[in-house]
Amino acid sequence: MIHPKKLLHAGLTCAIVLTVLGCAAKPKEAGTAPGSTGAQGPGISEIAVQVVAVSVNSLVVQHQASGTVNPAMESQVVAQVGGVVARVARKAGDWVRAGDTVIQLDDSQLQLSVKTAQAALEAARINLATGQDTTHQATPMLGLQVQSAESALSVAQRNFDSRKALFDLGGATGADMDRAKGDLETAKANLEAVRTAQDQNSKADVQNIAQLKLSVQQADFALQQAQLNLQHASIRAPYAGRLVSVKMMPGEFAGQNVPAFIIGSREREIDFSVPPADAATLAQGAAVTFALNGKSYQLKVTQSSEVPLNGVVPLVAALPESLPLTFGAVGTVGYSVTLARGTLVQTGALQTNEDQNFVYVVEGGKALARPITILAESGNSAAVTGVNAGSLVVVNPPPGLLDGSLVKPLPLSTEGSR
Repeated sequence: MIHPKKLLHAGLTCAIVLTVLGCAAKPKEAGTAPGSTGAQGPGISEIAVQVVAVSVNSLVVQHQASGTVNPAMESQVVAQVGGVVARVARKAGDWVRAGDTVIQLDDSQLQLSVKTAQAALEAARINLATGQDTTHQATPMLGLQVQSAESALSVAQRNFDSRKALFDLGGATGADMDRAKGDLETAKANLEAVRTAQDQNSKADVQNIAQLKLSVQQADFALQQAQLNLQHASIRAPYAGRLVSVKMMPGEFAGQNVPAFIIGSREREIDFSVPPADAATLAQGAAVTFALNGKSYQLKVTQSSEVPLNGVVPLVAALPESLPLTFGAVGTVGYSVTLARGTLVQTGALQTNEDQNFVYVVEGGKALARPITILAESGNSAAVTGVNAGSLVVVNPPPGLLDGSLVKPLPLSTEGSR
């Protein structure tokens, strides 16, 4: 027979043991910080969790912008000479070739200016020819005159020398000496005058002829300008394209540099603008799409700039001639933007404890908390660091899931991934 006191002692001991075991089996509260232990005691069943294997890749998002079909070139053509509009050959909306006349000015005065310039050029050429002939004819004649003056000086010098010798011997009077001396001085003066004329004629071949040649050049330039003005009386298309607008009417006076018409090239482009943050990823050659009237076209960026204009960056995509899109059509430009590169996880897997972000990774049948850094988020995806590629990440962790909990991983269903 057992003593009642021993029975009481045994009962208390058993109660204490059960109490201790019950405390040890109590689970941790949800939201336990990464690194804490939430190991489940004996008899605790596994928690079913949905998992997905993650990979390292770029987080790419699709953005859209409004795009307009415009001419690759659009020019405002002005009148280069003044005149009355005689004829408007083309109207707005017409297709023209390079060099086609769009507006014709009255050119009667300009034709007269050309004829006047032609006459002035001919007169300058005649003056040049006359000057050259005069100079060439005078040269041999002046040479003969110099020779004659030199001979006369030689004779006068010999006569003076002989008169002086006779005068010294008393055979000649003072009057004879004076006449001989006068003849000698006259001969010297004549020779000097002829040589001066010869020198001036020689310089005329360089100076006067050069001046006459310059007059011919100036007259030629004046003729070219008159002919150019006559050509400008026909205001022509600078390149093949379509007339956007015609700003002149017959009978109006068109002043110089006044706008005549606007023309757009046959080549077309898509003009669109994006935020500065997106422009950095849209360099020349970047692929974009252009959607219009239920159709989508694959295009490439041909002009890119990182300089904002009114808060956005203007870009251009080339449009092949084969695409049947009219000027002014407005569609949607779609393009891809890479936000970051890292391990891609669903946003439903992201957990936060105070200031630390983490996800649950299933390893060895347990859910283990892994601290992460979020690089970028978009929609239901995020690029993070701290999780290796191929890891099984828990999506939408169930309430009560703790770091170290025993889990039963289940593939993420289509419904759960939404």
